[in-house]
Amino acid sequence: MANEIGSTAHVLVGIDGSMSALEAAAWAAREAERRRVALRLVHVVDASEAETELGPWSQHRMLKYLESRAVDLLAEAQQKVAGLCPEVAVETSWIVGRPLPTLIALSREALLTVVGSSRAEAQGAVHAGSVAVSVSAHGYVPVVVVRGAERVSREDQQQTVVVGVDSSEAADNATEWAFEEAALRAADLTAVFSCGELPGSLTDSASEPDWWLAYQAQQKQSLVERIARWNERHPEVVTHCAVTTGRPAWALMHRAHDAQLIVVGSRGRSEFVGSVLGSTSHTLIHHAPCPVMIVPSRAASNRSGQP
Repeated sequence: MANEIGSTAHVLVGIDGSMSALEAAAWAAREAERRRVALRLVHVVDASEAETELGPWSQHRMLKYLESRAVDLLAEAQQKVAGLCPEVAVETSWIVGRPLPTLIALSREALLTVVGSSRAEAQGAVHAGSVAVSVSAHGYVPVVVVRGAERVSREDQQQTVVVGVDSSEAADNATEWAFEEAALRAADLTAVFSCGELPGSLTDSASEPDWWLAYQAQQKQSLVERIARWNERHPEVVTHCAVTTGRPAWALMHRAHDAQLIVVGSRGRSEFVGSVLGSTSHTLIHHAPCPVMIVPSRAASNRSGQP
């Protein structure tokens, strides 16, 4: 095992040998730099990969190979982030265990858990979608799935954080994190509420029913008032409110082409905050044009990492 993981405030990154994991490490390094916390790079050696029918000696050699590979993968990731953010303290660790339970357990001590968006070619690598779903459902901190890798080097040009909002407690938690992220980046915040879709039998190609338009106007006023209350805590953040129709994930992505980050909650009752990790989060994980932060209801309130 490499550098031992301690208890200081840090951003946790899962390294699995994929290019997207390296992009996740780069994104996480910038996040750690903003928050002035450490960066922890972790590779989980899955002992089941060493299982072979050729006997215990072969299993031992395979496990030693996987451990050696873990050291190399972590060194590669550490070198990448050192070139980008040389002032960030970086710790590395490889651990023998089951990848998902291990990351979930490690998330208890982290501020954020960050993963890439695609699978490593290596045998046994865990698909990022599985990681995001499981860690978001059972972890203790927000999970960021890094997408839109080409934007990582152009982050300063992206001036918006987009957040999905509804009336749930989980959405409140996500909104709080979104304001914090916007403040850290000196970015605007765009809050999006989707009214859903009219039943097909009520849809008129020429116009929408008056009651539907009135409902949208009511929701827009409610959203503006809701965001204004949060804005009192972060007056430095410029906010925009959008009430739309259609599926929430696509409404969010429509407004995220120039965004640094999309933020959604989990474990709520609506489309934005599914009972575990709903269809909106799944869609964003696989199609969003920028990194996606999924905030669990249990996420701690100390987001800055400072005492």
